[in-house]
Amino acid sequence: MLSIRKAEAQDCPSIAQVHTSAVRAISTSLYTPEEIEAWAIPRTPEDYEQSICRKEFYVAVEDDVIVGFGVLNQDSRVIEAVYVSPDVMRRGVGLMILGLLEERARALGLEVLALNASMNAVRFYQRAGYVAQEESKYRLLSGVEIACVPMVKRLIP
Repeated sequence: MLSIRKAEAQDCPSIAQVHTSAVRAISTSLYTPEEIEAWAIPRTPEDYEQSICRKEFYVAVEDDVIVGFGVLNQDSRVIEAVYVSPDVMRRGVGLMILGLLEERARALGLEVLALNASMNAVRFYQRAGYVAQEESKYRLLSGVEIACVPMVKRLIP
């Protein structure tokens, strides 16, 4: 059974694994192999721990295994991440994580959320009510820039 809970420091290695496997599962027709590998590099455990402490950071767990995660930066009003393991893709896990992040945003009094969607995720976010802006570039931690689509959604209380 799938559940979503607040992330904890000991989750960092599993979060990194989900990040890497999710990115490597992206169609290479949308990004070059070099972009995929630069993007697949996970953050450091310390970076994850800081996000866990300072942001709304949740993990999806199935059979005691972390299969997805999502991060809401409540200060900047930005959904920073929604990643799911390739093993659970197309099962609604990403939508469940996104829904919880939006619920938390509403509880915090946020009226609008923004995010940078990867090219493969634009339709996912559009189906969830996000509106695409003009295509842009996102700079990864490695310095590599990848194509993305900034998107926004007005939350209804």
